Amino acid sequence: MKNIFVCFISLWIVQAGLAQQKTDTVTAAKDTAIIARHDSVIMVAHDLRIGLDLSRIAMPFLQPGRRDVEASADMQIIPNWYGVIELGYHQMHIDKTDLFQYQSHGYFYRIGIDKNILPSESNPYRHDIAYFGFRLGHAVLQQTVQHYHITDTIWGNVDGSIPRQTVQGLWLEIVAGLKIQIAKYVDLGWSVRGRTLLNHPERKTNVPPYVIPGFGKGSNRQAFDFNYSLFFRIPLFQTAYIFHKKPSSLK
Repeated sequence: MKNIFVCFISLWIVQAGLAQQKTDTVTAAKDTAIIARHDSVIMVAHDLRIGLDLSRIAMPFLQPGRRDVEASADMQIIPNWYGVIELGYHQMHIDKTDLFQYQSHGYFYRIGIDKNILPSESNPYRHDIAYFGFRLGHAVLQQTVQHYHITDTIWGNVDGSIPRQTVQGLWLEIVAGLKIQIAKYVDLGWSVRGRTLLNHPERKTNVPPYVIPGFGKGSNRQAFDFNYSLFFRIPLFQTAYIFHKKPSSLK
């Protein structure tokens, strides 16, 4: 009788172990199915995108005597977030023979981030983005008034000059735009920008700067701008990212 009881207990333990193993297998299968159904893996391309602002080519025709060059570089750091740097050079020459002669030149740079609002998995083979972002801009300008003439019928005419002065500008800006792939490694893009000057460069000079490089008119606290650029992408490397979605129970 004792041997029969021992055999019965042994069979019960083995059966319980097999049942638990089956339960664990089913649970693991469910978990795997949930991951397969609700998680997605995308390859994020960390391409270096270098751009040239084509709209600056028209500047001498819109404002005679003014020349601007602007370039940019951006790269996707994490999915849909891009680090951006923009830099450029500005030159201005105004010659009003009977009034004044003004010259200035300087450089600027902006650093910031862009957020892509298009779904990452919409088309993994294209590099189109619609974005908004923020920039912090800084400019250094040197200006000279080589000659000025002031006519006054009471106090008499005044002639003079203002030696070279260095002016700096600091501003914040918001930006929104598009970059559309038109060839394998070529994009076209445009952006609109709103800027707010943070310092007062006109307080540190005898003459307010005619233009603050990368910002706009030196007499304004706010400025709006438009860019139309051509971009070239240089593939560097890719990173796999897993997007976890909230799982739901299998039916």
